[in-house]
Amino acid sequence: MELRISDVKFITIQANFEWTFVKVFSGEEYGIGEAGPAPSISAMGEKFKKLIIGEDALKLRRIEEKFRFASLYSGTTTHHVMAGVVNAIYDLIARHLNIPLYKFLGGDRESIRVYVDAHGGKGLEAMTSIQLPTYPEFLKGADVERERLTSSNNPIHGRLSQEKWNEDYTPEAYSKRARNMVKEGFTAMKFDLDVPTPYSKEYNIRSGQLTNKDIDYMYSIMKSVREEVGDEIDVMVDLHWRYDINTAVRICSTLDPLRLKWIEDPVPAQMSISNVDEFRLLTGFCRTPIETGENFYESIQFRELIPVGVRVWAPDIAKTGVTEGRRIAELAWMYDIEFSPHNIGSPIATLFNAHVSSAAGTLGAVEFHGHDLPIWNKISIPEVKIEKGFVKLDDKPGIGVDLNEEFLKKTFNASFS
Repeated sequence: MELRISDVKFITIQANFEWTFVKVFSGEEYGIGEAGPAPSISAMGEKFKKLIIGEDALKLRRIEEKFRFASLYSGTTTHHVMAGVVNAIYDLIARHLNIPLYKFLGGDRESIRVYVDAHGGKGLEAMTSIQLPTYPEFLKGADVERERLTSSNNPIHGRLSQEKWNEDYTPEAYSKRARNMVKEGFTAMKFDLDVPTPYSKEYNIRSGQLTNKDIDYMYSIMKSVREEVGDEIDVMVDLHWRYDINTAVRICSTLDPLRLKWIEDPVPAQMSISNVDEFRLLTGFCRTPIETGENFYESIQFRELIPVGVRVWAPDIAKTGVTEGRRIAELAWMYDIEFSPHNIGSPIATLFNAHVSSAAGTLGAVEFHGHDLPIWNKISIPEVKIEKGFVKLDDKPGIGVDLNEEFLKKTFNASFS
């Protein structure tokens, strides 16, 4: 049996993040995938597709090896392209075999827990693939922040972000947001805590540092959340690689009494270029588990997190692809480390994360970053529903949905044709 690849097509749209969809064809059959956000993914894909047209999709190891050696000098974003293509091939194969992807991978969980990324008192604004703010038409009227950023040509995240405090970043706003998430049935939620406080100083921000007053304010925010939701709800925070070691340790120590599930990326140890030794300094002082992994691509990189004490792994299947995602989940299971995939993608990426997670022995929860996105339920047919904090997998072949190509063409002028 063969399944020869006849064509590969890419389209990119601007949602709350840039989403690149991939369609891999074998004659009349096809599979769909999604690549993680990075500049010029579709254009890059047009070059890389020359590698695999004519290849047998069932010989996936060969295809992945071709990508690996072809991207020898190309950098990390080529992994995004490879992941999108590989994911589409998995969908193609599972459709061809008339089996759900999660069963093809040996998974048994049919109800996958998700955690909602709540951001702050309101949802996060949209951003481009180079982390600049953008304001798509479909976000008008959505309950997202609009007044924090004071510069449109500085990255949203990091020490050069220019921002000002507003009422969305009060303990009252966070606790209200948390209360609403619990009412919707979520059992886990994450908030951004690298946000401006009434005491923010530009010179501290630029150095990745905070005053005690800043940290006390951050504590008051998360204390209000914990008091609102109680101890049965998992609460996490994201710090977006922002702080130096000493500041991160002070934040960890201050937040410890709240018994957070994890603190995500408090230091810039794991960005595109990584310094895992920095985690050893951090985890040695922080009782709360540290979570990282969204910018790693292969299981061998996650292996390096074991001796430095990182206890929650968050690969993104739109960046690693299904094959490596499965390996990472197995490695996490071997060491009893929590596997909680990062996911800022569309419903398509969310399903790939869910299908891989079905086979994960130490699954925590899959990230859901589309809570405040009006177009979420229009991207796929049928729509991907998040119900009471879970996404359900069924017996439909592949990932179980198709892209709503008519909507993509009408709304974004994006088409595979």
